[in-house]
Amino acid sequence: MRVTVITRSFSAWIRHSIVVIAGAVLFSCTTLSPEAEGPTRAELDAMSEKAIAALIETKAELQDLLDKSPGYAVVDMTITKIPVIGTGAGYGVVVDHRSNTRSYIQVSQFEVGGGMGAEKFKVLIVFSDGNLVDRATKGTWHYEAGAEAVAGKDSAEAATSKSGQNKGYKAFKLNESGVCVRVTIRLAQARPYLKD
Repeated sequence: MRVTVITRSFSAWIRHSIVVIAGAVLFSCTTLSPEAEGPTRAELDAMSEKAIAALIETKAELQDLLDKSPGYAVVDMTITKIPVIGTGAGYGVVVDHRSNTRSYIQVSQFEVGGGMGAEKFKVLIVFSDGNLVDRATKGTWHYEAGAEAVAGKDSAEAATSKSGQNKGYKAFKLNESGVCVRVTIRLAQARPYLKD
């Protein structure tokens, strides 16, 4: 009996180690490089305006929230999820209302958890904390989220993300395509992106 327990514990430890190592390799391989082909600033500005307009159409009070905020970010993300691990990449714009400036970022994402699927979406992050705007502008702010269920095409999910409540921001998601159901731990890393 004791041998069986030890064997199961060792097997679980081996599986966990493989997942962690595979995830780290996959994450390092999919992190965007500065030379990666991506959208121009004008394309990111247009994407941002279109996403915000679509979200405001479903949640009119969002305009007031945006107007009163020190700044916001809009990121266009694509996520691919297979059992246990997943990766994603995207580009976005950070708008600082205080200085009336725009910054552009690349985002890489790594997920660990159940579920599978592919998803393309835009996320609007409205900041209430000016320090988070500064961090997002420099590409040092990390966006994290938990359990999600996503399905359908062109669906606008304008409900505030629980992950952003009382953390200095609120997040709103606009789905574009794909089906994905998952419960994950997510790490999104951003860094400055410059392309004319």
